[in-house]
Amino acid sequence: AATSQASAPIRFDCSKTDVVNSSRRFFSRCGLNLADMTDKRSIQNDELIDEDFIEAPSKSAKKREMLALQAIGQALAALSDRQFAKIEFPDDKLREALEFYRTIPDKKYEARRRQMQFIGKVMRGIEADSLQTQLDAIAHTASEDKRKHHQAEQWRDRLLGDPKQAAEFLNIFTADPQRLNQLIRAARKARALNKDKGEARSLYRALYEAIAH
Repeated sequence: AATSQASAPIRFDCSKTDVVNSSRRFFSRCGLNLADMTDKRSIQNDELIDEDFIEAPSKSAKKREMLALQAIGQALAALSDRQFAKIEFPDDKLREALEFYRTIPDKKYEARRRQMQFIGKVMRGIEADSLQTQLDAIAHTASEDKRKHHQAEQWRDRLLGDPKQAAEFLNIFTADPQRLNQLIRAARKARALNKDKGEARSLYRALYEAIAH
């Protein structure tokens, strides 16, 4: 009787070089290049892609961002009530945190410091660009307003020294000539008698209103 014998497993003695060469021939038949299939380059970027490298913000970059957010928070806290009311906040939590900070007395330094830290944490979760834009606009308006006040002060001094310069002022700005001359005379008389009861201030306000408008 024929004896059955289990077939021995077939062994392939292939070196790594043989496998690579075989793969190259296969890709070549398909019109492909094995080097292209293993090249770590993106289609839109010729530079090599390092899969093990993930760019993360450095500690210095994080610190700069934190300081920038803190500066915005401090600038918001320092606004006047009128300016603060005009700010459009992207988050109610931030507005409420700033409102609470503004109620803390200056002498409560530690409480103000802790609250400002909390404001900084809240700001990390929002887009601060819109807040910075609004702050820039307020700063520009304040700077322009300051310039106009300074201009009004200069004109007041000039007119008190020489009332005839009122004609030049009226050529540049729009104002009631009769009222302006009355204010100038009253302010000059009060100065001469050393009894200024607000006449110079009234002249200044009229000049500022004309300059601002």
